[in-house]
Amino acid sequence: MAEAPRQLDGLGTLERGLAILEHVGANGEVSTNAVARALGLSRSATYRTVNTLKALGYLESDPATAKVRLGVRLVDLGVKALSSADLFRVAPPVMGPLALRTRETVYLAIPDEDSMLFVAREQGPSAVAPSAGLGGRRPMHSTGLGKAWLAALPGDEAEHRIKRLTLHPRTPNTIVDPDELRTELDRVRRRGWAVDTIENEPDVACVAAAIKDRTGEPVAAMSIAGPSGRVLLRTDELGPLVRDTAAALSRRLGHLPGNA
Repeated sequence: MAEAPRQLDGLGTLERGLAILEHVGANGEVSTNAVARALGLSRSATYRTVNTLKALGYLESDPATAKVRLGVRLVDLGVKALSSADLFRVAPPVMGPLALRTRETVYLAIPDEDSMLFVAREQGPSAVAPSAGLGGRRPMHSTGLGKAWLAALPGDEAEHRIKRLTLHPRTPNTIVDPDELRTELDRVRRRGWAVDTIENEPDVACVAAAIKDRTGEPVAAMSIAGPSGRVLLRTDELGPLVRDTAAALSRRLGHLPGNA
């Protein structure tokens, strides 16, 4: 037991911060001095780290006792972690039947910076060789998945995202004008699903819809993708289908219809 504090004292700020969070989480409200003693850290280093964690929302202090406890930022991250775990549990069982029904490829993707990260895929009987491999990324603005996710964000957050996106053309159909993208996202909100009209890669199209968690935040998006000649002729069929499937998954994650 005596070695752990000495090891902690020699670690960097990140490791000390994580150790402090774990200690506070295990002990509830605790004074900063008690944290320093328990972990064998210097008081000055502990106070600096605790103050940083408080400023970032990972810790908060009781005004009466000055003791610290876990902050709302960690609660938010915990909810998102649970939603992600639930997502990977509830999504795969519906992706296979959806791919079988539509005969195309069904993708699941999550946001990663300004891209969508492909995390699951099911291929239908008529699916062509998928161009997007698991772990691959595609820009938000040029994909149905990204546009569906962006459209599901609260207005202020969506606008913030649009302003920071670099709208590089991927094909001649890619939206590269911010105002055009805003108009497109309005269309997505009205009908509940997005369409990629050969905007990301030649001869490929998709329809997509966002998946929301219990807080109403979009945590992922699902798409039905395939050759543009097939998918674009079926958007009136496939769009509502992916929208309704994503809504069903959202309900399984605790999202209530009508919740923002």
